[in-house]
Amino acid sequence: MSLSDANNNLKWDVRLTERNLNMGELKKEDLQKHLDQLPDLASNVETFTMDGKTTSVEEAH
Repeated sequence: MSLSDANNNLKWDVRLTERNLNMGELKKEDLQKHLDQLPDLASNVETFTMDGKTTSVEEAH
């Protein structure tokens, strides 16, 4: 991965988006457009309990 690609990925890093918005490096409209383009991966969720047992989404409901 090139430095340019790495920097572009950091632009969307959830830990940096608020900073980027406050610094004027990212516009709210651009962030929302990016978020709207992300796929919905909710069906891939796997829940777990503190005892280490895993449950599927269907079992949790």
